[in-house]
Amino acid sequence: MPSRTRALVASCALLPLAAACATVAEQRVEAGLAEAGVPLRIATCMADIWAEELSIGQIRRISRFASAVRDTDSRLTVARLVSHVREWNDPEAMAVVTGSAARCAFK
Repeated sequence: MPSRTRALVASCALLPLAAACATVAEQRVEAGLAEAGVPLRIATCMADIWAEELSIGQIRRISRFASAVRDTDSRLTVARLVSHVREWNDPEAMAVVTGSAARCAFK
């Protein structure tokens, strides 16, 4: 089998694994946001977008912030989340978070 064909077969074999990882990430993001106080409908919508558009590192940063908010018995609002992400100086994360907040608020 040519090496190009082997690479294609290997890539195809990994697709279900990649999809499963995205699903797990999405579920964790949704649960974390909802537990921190974001309404479930918005958390579900945002998690779907974030799992596709943010890196694992960016999602982990947001998760740590959401956990810290939850640990202080505070409520995480979308405005508070956007404000926090703005402080990172990460234009990609800022665009995804603000864009998903706007799309999900009016869905």
